[in-house]
Amino acid sequence: SKTTGNELMNQNKRLYHYTSVDATLKILQTQKLRLNNLTAMDDPEEAKSEDSYNAGRWVFTSSWTTLRDNKKMFQAYGMSGEGVCISLPEYPFYTMFGNPLQKNKLFMQSIGVIEPVYFTRGTEIYTEKYNLMFLPAKVEQISVIYTDYEDLLYPKVSNKTSKGLSYFDGLLGKYKDLKWSYQKEIRYRLRPTLINNMHRPLNENDYEQMMSGVIYAKISENCPVDYIDIPINLRNIEIILGSRVDN
Repeated sequence: SKTTGNELMNQNKRLYHYTSVDATLKILQTQKLRLNNLTAMDDPEEAKSEDSYNAGRWVFTSSWTTLRDNKKMFQAYGMSGEGVCISLPEYPFYTMFGNPLQKNKLFMQSIGVIEPVYFTRGTEIYTEKYNLMFLPAKVEQISVIYTDYEDLLYPKVSNKTSKGLSYFDGLLGKYKDLKWSYQKEIRYRLRPTLINNMHRPLNENDYEQMMSGVIYAKISENCPVDYIDIPINLRNIEIILGSRVDN
């Protein structure tokens, strides 16, 4: 695999993350950003879909905002002024080109070689260790949309079709209740899928049965990890101290 750099990083556009001093020190020490599943968000309702609470355990996000040095955000997420506001150019992740699945023995034995793709550096570790495949292969950057439509807040992620089950988790982590609109939130998102039930299908029916097994796992089983740590580029980081931080 080779690194292509941060092709989406825009030095002129910055995003902001409010957190504690301890969490900031950990980011600086590890040079990694933690994405938590939706059950760990400030609004526990986010993890729910119309048909499965469990689906939120398979969607991982890190919350950022366009608001710089904002008093309300410091109060809510910057430890009431005792934390910090981290500022980074948007999309600080490293993009690789290659096969992120090549070190996963289960996948290589059951599926085999795939075409090289662009993927986020660090995801391949979770593929090798936990049998997780990421679709999309790169971290997504999404702007949160605030709404009072329950169909969007609690979307239906699985549907029965004549050929089996279909699954769509693209709406999870994208919509929040109107009461959170002050956050002006931008999110980084990863959506892993378990490789365990996958194999090279023999025919169309075999493919449908395989996908039904994959979908059932995401609806009924917990993801093997509760968070995902991804390397980030800390060049040009800015740290704004809260008003109550002890120098």
